[in-house]
Amino acid sequence: MNKLAITIWNYKGGVGKTTISLVLAEIAAQAGLKVLALDLDDQQNLSDMLRLSATIYPQIKVRQNLSNEYADEDFDVFILDTHPSKDDTVMNALKFADIVLIPVLGDYQSFINLRSVIEYVQAAELGAGQIALVKNCMTDLQISREVESALDEAGYNIAGRLPRNNILVRNIATGEKWDKGMREAQRVPFEELYANIMRAYQRMLAGKFHQVWR
Repeated sequence: MNKLAITIWNYKGGVGKTTISLVLAEIAAQAGLKVLALDLDDQQNLSDMLRLSATIYPQIKVRQNLSNEYADEDFDVFILDTHPSKDDTVMNALKFADIVLIPVLGDYQSFINLRSVIEYVQAAELGAGQIALVKNCMTDLQISREVESALDEAGYNIAGRLPRNNILVRNIATGEKWDKGMREAQRVPFEELYANIMRAYQRMLAGKFHQVWR
């Protein structure tokens, strides 16, 4: 396959960027791909998490800086976890990306902030088909339902919808495989997110830029 670079970013913190980065890296590794996880957040949480599971996923390598030379190295997938800021590090990560994922929660702050987030991503000269939302931890609460409805009505590209998953949190904290102990129904939303990304990328490579996420 061609090398795929996925940057996960949102100007709002606490939306699940690092968790999504880890799960995508591990699913790609389970699929037999060589993964470079770039932890560009000063807190280095992704590095710490992947260090715990390093013996399970030796094909995942972790670095804390971005270099365009990485594209020439023997990796199939690049996962870029970023900090909630607008600076040169984030802009370079966006420019490096083939696909940018923007995690959003079911709260009004996520929705209100979204337009400026997408405008910033577009400033990295990315097309509309390269940008998609991940609806993360949406609940049955009225506010969450209203936000999700507003996102759908706005016509944003949606890469996936992830439920809150306490098993995932425990597995990450203990260095286990991301899906250990999960039922199939619990794994499916995460696997569908990964499959949607891979399908979208193949459509991009085929020049189907108006059908990337459809």
